[in-house]
Amino acid sequence: MRSHRVPSIEGYRETASHAWDSIPFTAVEMIPAPLEMQNNEYVSASWTDRRYGETTRIQSASVHDGRQIAIRVRWPSQPANAGTGEGFSDAVAIALPVRTVPALHSMGSPEEPIHFLQWMARRNTIRSVLAEGIGSSRAAASVAEAVRSGWSAGTWTVVFSRAIAASAELSSLAADTMTNIGFAVWNGGNEERAGIKAVSTDWMDLRLDP
Repeated sequence: MRSHRVPSIEGYRETASHAWDSIPFTAVEMIPAPLEMQNNEYVSASWTDRRYGETTRIQSASVHDGRQIAIRVRWPSQPANAGTGEGFSDAVAIALPVRTVPALHSMGSPEEPIHFLQWMARRNTIRSVLAEGIGSSRAAASVAEAVRSGWSAGTWTVVFSRAIAASAELSSLAADTMTNIGFAVWNGGNEERAGIKAVSTDWMDLRLDP
């Protein structure tokens, strides 16, 4: 996947911006997160005979301006589910390795953490999260993250943006470099949450233009 260099990402923050028309999408294959990777035996047992993670493909595109990066994600969702109160919500996350290439499906490790940005339709919120293994997610420092979202004709579109530079404890990016990216999608209408989700089959390359 390529992050195209543009003069400024400001025109790309909105989900329906025509600036995205010239930026090609990359198809990302998705699978249900393996039940054996769940950190709760009750959850694993409860979902053994239930279908989940049925989003089989998403589309993603990216631009950067040397200071900030924007990542646009689209996937089918019929109907949209924003949850109510403490109800389950549609959600999507992008994952970036902090160092080396940790195991994506096992949520990294203390030596090889993974940095996530997660958007939830409920209250249209975004959060910065650091994972150091299954069940170890915790709030992480800000990377000037922001999000825009929209649902139309059975499709969610979410645009994440963040600063390229970050502290050594998080995923720092740079122009003219290669890193990895992963994705996760939750279907709130199916009561999906935590480890019950669709995930990309593995890391994808993410190349930032010079």
